[in-house]
Amino acid sequence: MYFTVPGRLTTAVQEVTTNKEKATLQSHQSSDYDQEIHLLRKHLDGLEHEKEKDQKVIDELQGALTRAREVSTTVVYSPLYGMSK
Repeated sequence: MYFTVPGRLTTAVQEVTTNKEKATLQSHQSSDYDQEIHLLRKHLDGLEHEKEKDQKVIDELQGALTRAREVSTTVVYSPLYGMSK
C-alpha cells in the first residue's frame, strides 16, 4: 500500500493515541484490581480471626461436654446409688 508521509504520520499519531488510551485504561484496571485484592485480603484475615475464635469456643464446649459426660457416668454408676457398671 502506498502512503503519503502526512498519511503515515497521521496513522502513527492515531496508533500512539490509541496505545496511550489503552495503557491508561489498563493502568486504572490494574489499580482497581489491586484495591480489590487488598480488600479481599482484609476480609480473609477477618474470617480467619473469626474461625480461630469459633474454634476456641468449640474446643471449650467439647471439653465441657466431655466433663459433663464423665460426671454423668460417675453419678449413674456410683456405688452410692446402688448401681454398678
